[in-house]
Amino acid sequence: MYKYLAALVLLFIIFFFYVHITKITTVINQLDILQVHDPDPELAYELLGHNQPIVFQRELEFWKDFNKLLDQPLENIKVQITSQPEMNYSTSIKMNLEPYNLPLSYDWLIDIRSVVLDDTNGIFFIKQSNYLQMLGCVSGQFRIIIAPPDQSGKLEPFNNYVSSNDATKMLDAQPMELNYIEIIVRKGNLVYIPWGWHYFIYRPITHNGDSIILDCLNKSAINIF
Repeated sequence: MYKYLAALVLLFIIFFFYVHITKITTVINQLDILQVHDPDPELAYELLGHNQPIVFQRELEFWKDFNKLLDQPLENIKVQITSQPEMNYSTSIKMNLEPYNLPLSYDWLIDIRSVVLDDTNGIFFIKQSNYLQMLGCVSGQFRIIIAPPDQSGKLEPFNNYVSSNDATKMLDAQPMELNYIEIIVRKGNLVYIPWGWHYFIYRPITHNGDSIILDCLNKSAINIF
């Protein structure tokens, strides 16, 4: 009897993981950028299910406590975080990210850093290998060039999910050799890049001041598969 129940539980767990991973890794090559402003959790979950890039407009402005760091240079942000131990910004960020959690989510890896690359650098796309990653603009602005999964063959080979092929000439070619779109991510906006898509983040050289990015990577039991 116990072996029978254990087998049923195991089958249910396998089916659970299979359904969710299949849903997350469903390939959508339609190059549309979804945009939404202050969605409720149900709408946010529905949009993530489309497996297309999403811009959550002004999302960081709605984040209590963390929104006080917006539009500040990186050094000031670091000072505020370290000088106010009673204000746990990491916990605050994770609480605001809860509506986007993957099933069986247990943590978020959070990083705040400057955008180093600019438009004088080569364009080496990253292939999204994470099931859920959010990228927000804390200060200034940055740009993301996005290409759908079916463009992978033009960007190969990849080394640790980073293309070894400088895509600059393809982006400048007439007619276009690569199907892509470029978006400007302004202060307060949060961007989702789905699994299997390709992206390159840079700061325009004409932009004065800091371009600070908030990188949020969800950790879930699903990630082990």
